[in-house]
Amino acid sequence: MSYVALATRQFEALTDFYGKTLGFAVLRQWDRPNGRGCMFDLNGLKLEILDAAREKAALVLGPVGDRVHLVIEVADVDAAHRSLAVDAPPPAATSWGARMFSLHDPDGAVVCYLQWAEG
Repeated sequence: MSYVALATRQFEALTDFYGKTLGFAVLRQWDRPNGRGCMFDLNGLKLEILDAAREKAALVLGPVGDRVHLVIEVADVDAAHRSLAVDAPPPAATSWGARMFSLHDPDGAVVCYLQWAEG
């Protein structure tokens, strides 16, 4: 997989969330009359945010719901949780050998921070 692309009608809110709130680096961005986007590096996963209002052909967007989960693997989930400038539930152990916490982006997509248990 090269990257994940999410189209949104809340472009500024989504790019602020991934860039400013979660602190992910911008790889590239563009702003043209028929397209605007921004690509982030989510610890190795590339995430492209597309402004649905600027696409040449109108995009029909349904609710994101629980269909999309962005999983960010980290070495220390507690440190990742402390570093965020956003309310998120504390990390918890899973039944399948990890510790994690989740939050939602402004469009409702689930963003999970995950640390695999050793061994």
